[in-house]
Amino acid sequence: MKYFQKLALPAVLATSIASSAFAAEGLYSMSDLEEAKVYDSAGEEVGEVEDILLGNNMSVHSLVIETGEVMGLGGNELVIKRGSFTVVPKPDHKNFDEIEYKVHLEMTQSELKAQPEYTEDWWNKTSAALQRAWEKTKDVSESAWENTKEATSSAWHDIEEGAEDLGDEIEKKMD
Repeated sequence: MKYFQKLALPAVLATSIASSAFAAEGLYSMSDLEEAKVYDSAGEEVGEVEDILLGNNMSVHSLVIETGEVMGLGGNELVIKRGSFTVVPKPDHKNFDEIEYKVHLEMTQSELKAQPEYTEDWWNKTSAALQRAWEKTKDVSESAWENTKEATSSAWHDIEEGAEDLGDEIEKKMD
């Protein structure tokens, strides 16, 4: 059961999902990434991508992986943060309409079991924390911009005064 309303997203999103040399495609289709098979660090299949979560800056925050499902029942939805997985296009795709991905986790199955479960409580806590971080980043950026403007204005004023003083000295020496 889905607890959350999905964002309306474009079919192809240019984003840095993977940092691996294998993932040299540059663009990833979010709709094709959903339901991609997921493998642990030993290469064992552990589930599939259920959802893709984005942060305020519209970059990938994490993947929701459904694990342990048997005939559509009993699966857990776990949150895997960006940096803990690599997305690799399957090498045998022929064209635009046939792109398939594999997701490789940089963790064992026991480490996977320790990941947070995708619940409404997780969503609310994470969303609030990300919003606070976003607001703090905006405040710091605005403050940095104001400091830069002030320093630039002060430096420009000093240059103007120095140029005037230099001009006055040149005029005195010319007289």
